Amino acid sequence: MRSWVPPRPTCRSPYERRSGSPSPEAGEVGEAVARCAVDVVTVTWLGHSTIVLDVAGRRLVTDPLLARHNGPLRRRGPTPAAAAWAGTDVVLLSHLHHDHAELGSLRRLPDVPVLTGPANARWLRRKGLRGVGLHDEWYDAGDGVRVRLVDAVHHTRPMPHRPNDANGHLVTTPHGTIWFAGDTGLHAGMATLPDLADATSIDLALVPIGGWGPRLPAGHLGPEEAATACALARVRCAVPVHWGTLHFPVAQRFGSWMDDAAPAFREAVRRTAPDCRVLTLAPGGSAHVPLADGPVP
Repeated sequence: MRSWVPPRPTCRSPYERRSGSPSPEAGEVGEAVARCAVDVVTVTWLGHSTIVLDVAGRRLVTDPLLARHNGPLRRRGPTPAAAAWAGTDVVLLSHLHHDHAELGSLRRLPDVPVLTGPANARWLRRKGLRGVGLHDEWYDAGDGVRVRLVDAVHHTRPMPHRPNDANGHLVTTPHGTIWFAGDTGLHAGMATLPDLADATSIDLALVPIGGWGPRLPAGHLGPEEAATACALARVRCAVPVHWGTLHFPVAQRFGSWMDDAAPAFREAVRRTAPDCRVLTLAPGGSAHVPLADGPVP
């Protein structure tokens, strides 16, 4: 299958979706990102929990899964090409489960700081990666972009060979706030996220809404729980992740579960968090999202 190459991250109208545009050469990426207005974030979903955020001249990548497949899990949709993550400044890593911390993918970003919990960071450094362990402090990513860890409740499936710490990330920019939830169940701390960022709301949330099988184990958000999370955190715009991408070969045959999560989430948000707007992307899809200074569509 032909690899997908992302569009150049030029800033146009708010919430504009883009696909199929020619990709920049690696050397052009940083220059193109620098031209983006600081009050707009370009969001590109590479599938599962991997999002590329271009904001305020910085490029952040969440839970990079860049290979065609992930062990026994098969990928539905295009494989990102190397240009998709060229020029990455920071990786936000939520935990060390294999569908979020795939070593082959992380090693394609060998000199990029990987922000995660302290135990996870130590493990990454033993693997030759640039793990940066955070507690409650803010990490300065440059150009007014800061990152800190936030709580996640995800202690299922402990692995004897990897730490089982889990976290989300809060990103503040000169104009707004972004929450990458990671894998998590619902918890009361979601209501305090805007306060941690000295904000009244979360401008953009990357929220998991499903899994890689028809059944969702504890420590995850389904569509209803994800909508409740958006209400708790006072989210203005939510991009659903962790759905519709990975599956066991046989599991795809059992009903329409891979496609059901997104419309169910949209309907749940309409009922539970009516002030939040849902922006659903296809794998490889991209959109420009205004932060605090921009209108909510």
